Amino acid sequence: MNIFISYAHEDSTHLIEIERALGIHDVWFDKRLQLGQLWQQEIEREIGAAHCVLFLLSSRSLASDWCQRELDIALKLEKPIAPLMIEAVELPERLGKFQIINAVEGFSSDTTVKLLNGLFEIERQMFNPLRAGRSPQKRSAKLSIADLYFATTNQRKKQMYERILNVELQTTPVQLQDIQHIDAAEVAMVKAQQAYEVLKKPVFVDHAALAIRAWGGLPGALATTFMRTAGLHNLCKMLQPFDDKYAEAISVIAFTDGQLVRKFIGVVQGEIADLPRGSGYSWNNIFIPKGFTRTLGEMTEDEINSIYSRRQAMLEFMRFLQSNYEMI
Repeated sequence: MNIFISYAHEDSTHLIEIERALGIHDVWFDKRLQLGQLWQQEIEREIGAAHCVLFLLSSRSLASDWCQRELDIALKLEKPIAPLMIEAVELPERLGKFQIINAVEGFSSDTTVKLLNGLFEIERQMFNPLRAGRSPQKRSAKLSIADLYFATTNQRKKQMYERILNVELQTTPVQLQDIQHIDAAEVAMVKAQQAYEVLKKPVFVDHAALAIRAWGGLPGALATTFMRTAGLHNLCKMLQPFDDKYAEAISVIAFTDGQLVRKFIGVVQGEIADLPRGSGYSWNNIFIPKGFTRTLGEMTEDEINSIYSRRQAMLEFMRFLQSNYEMI
């Protein structure tokens, strides 16, 4: 998501932490201006191109003519506003309808989680192809939600996707054969095509992988089988001789309507713990996301959701549906 940051220059010390926290998003603020660019015109252009405006709320930004002008432009363009309060101030009336994220006590991991989850809700509403009131645009094809299938037997996954799309999905227990490949995208695309051959309906599947750099990307898409056989404790032991503990948690959604075949990938960087910790499922108990000291298995649901690789893939899928189909 493209995010425009509006801030008073006296508050610029917060930008490094904010930009680091928003690593999965494309962030723009006025220090990105190039020499010779017309300042006001470029700022207006960037606000217009942004999906969301992050407004750093302080006494300085409330007193700044430029910050207020940026806010005026954002509101006129009906851009979603995410006010981040970095100083205890009285909330302006025109920001009253927006959810405030409190960072008065500093930019903690809890603040990061709340910010990322708040931005995800904006993304979910903005890119949801089924969102009520979405401006009609010409699409190359029509797709009925009643004809869109999710090939899974996992009720937890089904419920998660339904929460994001805010619609009940058709699911079917199609027996799909996983090809033996470490690339989750290859596995997912083959599974989607298998599912279509059975259903003859537009269908999507998902597949997850854990890629460990020291092992050349293994176990990859074979992670579930590998861990079921070796166990999490043994995996940690096998990695002990290696100094490099870097790993990536990967989620892939593959979709086909019988003609198009598309993949959507979400990646979370991290490392493998020395020992399993927590009460999660699959490899959650051994994967420590970048920026955290705990495994996914030790984290709260809100913390996991703020960085979830499947969430990233789902947003790309939603953008694709919105751009290519008229959902009916």
